[in-house]
Amino acid sequence: MPAAERVLAFLRTLPIVSGLRAGKKLEVLDFQEQFVRAVYGNLDDVGHRRVRLAALSVARGNGKSGLLAGLSLAHLLGPMNEPFGECYAAALDREQAGVLYRMMRAFIEATPWMAARVNIRDWHKQILDEESRSIWSALTSDARKAHGLAPSFWVADEVAQWRSRDLWDNLATGMGKRAQALGVTISTQAADDLHFFSEMLDAQPDPTTYVQLHAAPKDCALDDRAAWRAANPALGTFLNEDQFADAAARAKRSPSFAPSFRLLNLNQRVAAEGRFIDQADWEANGEPFDPLELEGQPCYGGLDLSSTRDLTAFSLWFPEAGKVLSWHWAPADTIHERAERDRVPYPKWADDGWIETTPGRATDRQAIVRRLAEVRQAYDVRGIAFDRWRFEDLAKLLSDEGIDLPMVEFVPGWKSYGPAVDAFERAVLERRMQHGGNPLLRWQAGNVIVETDPAGNRKPSKSKSLDRIDGIVTAIMACGLAAKDEGPEVYKGSGPMWV
Repeated sequence: MPAAERVLAFLRTLPIVSGLRAGKKLEVLDFQEQFVRAVYGNLDDVGHRRVRLAALSVARGNGKSGLLAGLSLAHLLGPMNEPFGECYAAALDREQAGVLYRMMRAFIEATPWMAARVNIRDWHKQILDEESRSIWSALTSDARKAHGLAPSFWVADEVAQWRSRDLWDNLATGMGKRAQALGVTISTQAADDLHFFSEMLDAQPDPTTYVQLHAAPKDCALDDRAAWRAANPALGTFLNEDQFADAAARAKRSPSFAPSFRLLNLNQRVAAEGRFIDQADWEANGEPFDPLELEGQPCYGGLDLSSTRDLTAFSLWFPEAGKVLSWHWAPADTIHERAERDRVPYPKWADDGWIETTPGRATDRQAIVRRLAEVRQAYDVRGIAFDRWRFEDLAKLLSDEGIDLPMVEFVPGWKSYGPAVDAFERAVLERRMQHGGNPLLRWQAGNVIVETDPAGNRKPSKSKSLDRIDGIVTAIMACGLAAKDEGPEVYKGSGPMWV
């Protein structure tokens, strides 16, 4: 019998152990059968399975745990079993890892022949097949535990929620020690395009990777039942359609709940938390343009000097042209570790000219001074808003170089940010924030979460935002300064230092 048929037959022998259908056999739905056949039925000329990595992306509640547990059992002691196999279930935390473990144990305890041949180590969440000496073990996101493993089969549960890809990479690279290793993930989509799971879903076709995505159309209505079924192929079987309709109705009534419903229940790539900038609005401002066309035009700037972890950012907002230019700086010696930590391609962005790197492990303030001097020469800079934090060193460098800049202090509170955020938002919605497709701004625009005070003033929150927002913050500061259009005090490069 072909491998795919053997796996499907094995899955259909597993007993349902809870719920209304307890006591019956596991039902393999059409979309699950499609996945199993595509993964196990794609063979090369010598009969080996081509697929090494497989991803099924589907909304929550569509039988994910049962399928992952069933496939794990197929490799531990079922038709895909191999002597001294190593099977692993990787999850974000211990509680999530425990869900699959409990499902595995329930299947085994309800199947006498399985229970007779395994040793269950409950404390360690491990199951040992005494006949083949294969082991199944639950792992959490501590990637150190995956070093040195040689997985024959592994599953990654809800990988879209993982902040780091270290555990994924350690398991994937360990597969090289096995001739027919397989890694499987079943997950909702990640909230953004830059997550490594999104990259897997969006990658060009590869015979060693199989991807199956079930998602509602991007612009569908929340009460579109056809869209519900597109993302939820188990609707009416594992999922109660009436309860799903109630959740959709709640999402229509509650703007704060709608993003979560779209991400988790419609499997759309949107943030579960309400973001300040809608992705479609930001993309509408992405027409490319030549920065040279802005030379000599009036503009306003915003400068945000970095801590050791953030990016240093500077933006120029041209209100008459409706365009923004942004610069980012990062230390060359730490750019790769920053890329790993933040899960974005800083080195590529640097190679493409979107980030300026400076030698060492800290951003060189002299490079910022040189850029500010060039900006002063090329554009009609009416003012540059700055946060006093960490500004003293830069002020001294400006003074030493004799550079005149119209610096205006920007106090990072509700009073300053309120009108600035409003001005920035108006420009985005009116498509007057043309950014030329800057990938850092695109990433940061999707990260921004704003706080609101009782008076309705808003300000960006670095602590609540999903990731770095430095460039967007400087653009907001620049918009706020342009909206005020005050005659700034000019910072002179000679004489007493201006503070």
